[in-house]
Amino acid sequence: MRVAFITLGCRLNQAEEGDFAAAFASAGWTVTRPDEGADVYVVHSCTVTRAAERETLRLVRGLKAGQRGAVRLIVLSGCVVEHAPPAALRAAGADLLIGRAARAELVPRVLSCLGMTAGPSVAVPPPTPVFRTKRALLRVQDGCGFGCAYCIVPHTRGAPVSRRWNEVLNAARALIAAGHQELVITGCNLACYHDGARGLADLTAAVCGLEGLGRVRLGSVEPATVERELADVMASCRKLCRCLHLPLQSGDDAVLRAMGRRYTADDYRDSVAAVLRRVPGLGLGTDVISGLPGEDEDAFRRTRELLSGIPCSNLHVFAFSPRPGTRAALMPGRPPVAVARRRARELRRLGAAQRQAFAATWVGREVEVLIESLDDRGNGHGWSDTYLPCCVPGIAAEGVGRLTTFIPTRAEGTILCVRR
Repeated sequence: MRVAFITLGCRLNQAEEGDFAAAFASAGWTVTRPDEGADVYVVHSCTVTRAAERETLRLVRGLKAGQRGAVRLIVLSGCVVEHAPPAALRAAGADLLIGRAARAELVPRVLSCLGMTAGPSVAVPPPTPVFRTKRALLRVQDGCGFGCAYCIVPHTRGAPVSRRWNEVLNAARALIAAGHQELVITGCNLACYHDGARGLADLTAAVCGLEGLGRVRLGSVEPATVERELADVMASCRKLCRCLHLPLQSGDDAVLRAMGRRYTADDYRDSVAAVLRRVPGLGLGTDVISGLPGEDEDAFRRTRELLSGIPCSNLHVFAFSPRPGTRAALMPGRPPVAVARRRARELRRLGAAQRQAFAATWVGREVEVLIESLDDRGNGHGWSDTYLPCCVPGIAAEGVGRLTTFIPTRAEGTILCVRR
């Protein structure tokens, strides 16, 4: 039997796909790509925006319409299952719905729907997640209780839950043993990780100390939480990528308060300054939402000025889209859609210029790259530890999936490469 996955949304969803794929493989199934055909398709969904939910349902309807008798079962899992009415999901074409509480039962439930029986239950260690590249996602935490006004995630993923310390380290060891050269520490709200008195910075340091590890990368971390402690780990451990993503959302204090964010604009500036003192040259990523309710021209100007004053290397900008079920969907003072989009374009231009300037600072300096693909000219392609795309000449086929270093001689836009 063959199973294929179509996963939308965040890294945590991608990590869960890895767990699902491992469970099917352990049951004797073949995991295929969606375009290769399968007996069972699992659509692992995202509902963070209405557009993401619509895309999920479009994919399910497309699979149902294109079955032609070959697809035996369409499974819908993930956040859409927690938010949308089951009748609507089944009407779209989903044969089986798997909610958050049933994720561990995915394979048995699929077998039951197909009229198949599982083999005898045997106590074995959890299978190692299956990923398509040498970069693996290390899931350490799920859920969020921060309750930001624009976010549906606390409803779909529930309260914060952390994996136990030893469980995380054993999972990391298994991924290293499977040949993964980079582990990405992943969660819904990473700053909420804790096991007793030990938090995310302690766990990150412990993962960095594992034998055979190539390098570690952190997912997004909420500002004014543990970023300074993480920067200390980054400064002392070369295996931790010099990259930190701190979502800003707005540079205006009134908008931040209305959104339920837990910091001020000055708090954010202070955090960035503290992190950069500890780790000079760090790649700093952030998220910003334009057109939030209450964002007038002065508020937008403050956001633009804050971003202009920090060396942001990876700026993600989203025009606000009200999400039914969130407080922000009912809040007054929302700018017109055209205004939100105009502001988003302006910030994206700023972010593009900052990213190019950051890339230029790495010309002539040694850069570490995880080679993920090879083109027909022998150039290896991958990402630096500061999350810049790289093109490295002279890579043999066996170099794919390995860490290497090179000295770029130019930046082609934001791509670090060597002049021919």
